[in-house]
Amino acid sequence: MKNLKANDLIAKISKEIETNSVNATVLVPLLKELRDMAKSEEDPLITRSIRLAYEHLEANNGWEFQTLEDSDEVEENLLYLVSLYTKSDNKYNRDEIREIANKMTKG
Repeated sequence: MKNLKANDLIAKISKEIETNSVNATVLVPLLKELRDMAKSEEDPLITRSIRLAYEHLEANNGWEFQTLEDSDEVEENLLYLVSLYTKSDNKYNRDEIREIANKMTKG
């Protein structure tokens, strides 16, 4: 994301996951705040992806979605998606975010 505050929030979300694992009660409000920032950047892909992520957390009270093919670790899978948001203007990151978002809508 382009906004410095958004990237600071992404770092906070990442630290929260690393420190306390995947706690939907804590992460959902942070992701909703991040989504508002993505909306202000007028980036529909990131906005949609973040919404799908927090809706998944709310529905499952945790992260049950595999974003990395070679890892079954819940934290690693969510951390990977969140890390892509930092440089969301990178073409390859956008492709990955789009692919993950599409899988989330199907699964």
